[in-house]
Amino acid sequence: MTTAAAAVAPQAAAVRPEVEARRAAVAPQARPAAVAPRGQPAAVERPAAVELAGSGGAAGGGGAAGAAGAAGAAGAGGSPALLSETGLYQDIVAGTLAAGVEEYHPRFALWSDGATKKRWLYLPPGTKIDTSDMDFWVYPVGTKAWKEFTRDGKRIETRLLQKTGAGQWIMMAYLWKDDQSDAAAVPIGVQNAKGTAHDVPSTADCDKCHGQMADRLLGPTAIQLSHQESGLNLSKLIADSRLTNPPSGDFSLPGNATDQAALGYMHANCGLCHNNKSFVYSLISMRLWLSTSALGSVTDTYTYKTTVNQTLSASNPTTSTYRIVPGDPAASDVHLRMSERGTLTQMPPLGTEDVDATGLAAVTQWIQSL
Repeated sequence: MTTAAAAVAPQAAAVRPEVEARRAAVAPQARPAAVAPRGQPAAVERPAAVELAGSGGAAGGGGAAGAAGAAGAAGAGGSPALLSETGLYQDIVAGTLAAGVEEYHPRFALWSDGATKKRWLYLPPGTKIDTSDMDFWVYPVGTKAWKEFTRDGKRIETRLLQKTGAGQWIMMAYLWKDDQSDAAAVPIGVQNAKGTAHDVPSTADCDKCHGQMADRLLGPTAIQLSHQESGLNLSKLIADSRLTNPPSGDFSLPGNATDQAALGYMHANCGLCHNNKSFVYSLISMRLWLSTSALGSVTDTYTYKTTVNQTLSASNPTTSTYRIVPGDPAASDVHLRMSERGTLTQMPPLGTEDVDATGLAAVTQWIQSL
């Protein structure tokens, strides 16, 4: 254990027998996890328009959406019925993006059971993202974000989040047609879509995750765009004057490669709910969404402060007593929940049925290094 870890409140002197059994099985690789039985595929129809109201903040600098830009604004009361009407593509068959739509890549990816993804963002002309709170951006009205999912070599779905007013977002998934000519909105979702194990979420399911973020979007954020990969990144947003309070440059995570991999993974996969703006935080005071103002050292991060040697406060406890026990993944509640699927204590609680072996290994190695 490092000096920093020892400085935190002491861990329990004794470990329960159940934990001892788990400790013997822990390795940097993920353990096989049982998956709960899956439902039958839902019927796919051309839906009525649907809109989901949220509780995000007000529009960022620039206010209302600008000129047409990316076409396909939602009709009164809801989302377009077809993906081709959302403004993502100029030519959907050719895959040509519409004007103003930019591809982006988050630095740390959200695990989606092995699905590969593409992501795009549209900001209305003349608008800016309100970055007065660098940890929780507020997007201008008219912002659109899309994410495309491919599983087992099949393009399955593309999701749309569109801001239509202060705190108002449309959330809709579009299931690609067999001929790939377009995709149709599926507000009730689809299980085992196109013969794969991929589940397309319902509109309500989209809000279960995105509704825990102050203004809904998870990927186009300060830490996630702090990289120099191709496409839209923090540097480009600064250069294009698209931020109301631009930082001086990218944000770097503290520590070595092991620290950064674990902190980044939990930021992307756990922080969407475990952040201080979320309803979850009122029940469980654990913060895994990294703050740009607390990156001086690993022990400065809220991830470290609210997990290492911190006792559980969840209403659905596991066999563990502490969130993270330095040097002992098997005794750490965070590790246990990450290694489960098909249980009431699995984390994340939805959107995944397979353990992420790479992500679990990253957190395992970090706990062992503390």
